Parts: sequence; structure tokens; C-alpha cells
Amino acid sequence: MRNFQALAPQVAEIVVVDNSDDATQAESVRQLFAGREQVHYLWNQGNQGIAFALSAGIRFAEQLGADWVLTMDQDSVLPDHYVAVLTEDVRAYGDRAVSIGTPFVSASHRFADTRSGGPVKLLITSGNLIRVDAVKQAGYFRDEFFIDYVDFDLSLRLRKLGYLLIETHRISFNHQLGNATRKTLFGKAFSCTNYSPLRFYYMSRNRIVFFKENIWFDPALVFRCAADMCKETLKMLIGEEDRKKKVTAILSGIRDGLLGRMGKYNGRF
Repeated sequence: MRNFQALAPQVAEIVVVDNSDDATQAESVRQLFAGREQVHYLWNQGNQGIAFALSAGIRFAEQLGADWVLTMDQDSVLPDHYVAVLTEDVRAYGDRAVSIGTPFVSASHRFADTRSGGPVKLLITSGNLIRVDAVKQAGYFRDEFFIDYVDFDLSLRLRKLGYLLIETHRISFNHQLGNATRKTLFGKAFSCTNYSPLRFYYMSRNRIVFFKENIWFDPALVFRCAADMCKETLKMLIGEEDRKKKVTAILSGIRDGLLGRMGKYNGRF
């Protein structure tokens, strides 16, 4: 509830979208927010994926009359005045700026796309203040991605429409990437996310699709993301468990991405 308590004073309405598969679990989540007029609870009748959940939340916010929506993950906590800072800073860029985020801190490491802020190529879901009409024009989040790279995919589709994505450095927030652990090799420290094999599957599959669709629009970004994919795989091989299953998942994801097999993966690793 820390993320909810931090967010509630900063926004007018909150839409909680629940992907729980179990009806009993969904009811317990609903009860957490019962009696809070500010909160609107939506249950997707099962796990439809983060992309579906995000689009459902934005569509509901649109019905409420929202012009801007702050998208959040359950594993992020915002500081005071976060929304006010983003709202103020995005105005400086005019109508072309439709999405603004900030650096985030995970496992004591600060992630930022620029040194001092300004236009960026990508923004993550968490802590992203985004204009509803621009998302609608771009086509919402893509259900077939299910999870992973849904935010990067939308970032590129917004940029292709001529819009700006902004990163402000006047504020930041805490965000957890997987079950991160610190490892050391030859005296050099690095972080492992310890994602499940299924998450590695989705990451590799959706990245391949992202690469195919954007290689000519922004080749430098595609090569950067491909290098990140290689680094993450190497760190997994060095510092994580279940390596065989995760390698199998990565290769399966690459195969399905090349073949265009999308949507929810129902197999096992």
C-alpha cells in the first residue's frame, strides 16, 4: 500500500486494474480499496497482461474526463510533489510533449536516459505522465505484447507521430526491477534481476518484434537495446540460477518473435 498512499494525495482519481486469475484474491484486493471514493477498481477476470491492463485503465480514465494519466507499476513508490513537478515541467515543451517521466532508482543504481533532462527516446511505464488523446491516437498499448517492452513500443509509436517524450531531472522515484541482487566478478559489481524464465521469454520475443519494426526508424536505439539484451543475458549466465531454463526461454522468445507468434504464452519452461 506504500505506493498507493504516496500517490493518492497527488491525483484526483485512481484506477486500480487487477490482473488476478483467482476471484477470491481479486475480491481481497477490491476490499483494500472499498469505501475510497477516489479509487475505481477494475478486475480483468484473469491475467490479460500488463498491456491490456494499462489500456483498460487509460480508457476508464478517459471516461472520467482525464486529459493526462500517470501510469504506475505496483512496485514503484513516488515522492511528494512528483505529479506537480511533472505537470509543471511538461508545459515548457508545448503541445508536442505528450509524455514525461524521470530517472528512477533500483538496487541503489540510478537509471536515467539523459545527463540533465530533456527529450528522450524511451520512457518506462512507471512514473510516466502521459496525454490521453496521444495514447488514443497511437493505438493504446498492444495486447499481443502481453508484458515487457509495451512501454518502449508505445514510446516509439508516439515518436513516429512527431510527439516528444521528456525526462525531467528535478525529481526521481524508487522502482524495483525484478528480485535484484548484487554480484561481483573479478572485482566488478553488477546487478542481476533474477526474472523468471517466462519473463525472459517475453523480453526476448517482444524485443525481436520491436527491433524488426523500428530498425529503420531509429537504428541507433535498436542497436543499443540489442546490446542491453546481450548484457542482461550474460549477467544472467554468470549470476543467476535456472540458467538452462532461462536460455531455453530466451531462444524460444527469439524464435516466436521472428515468426510473429504473439500473445500470452501458455507453455512451460
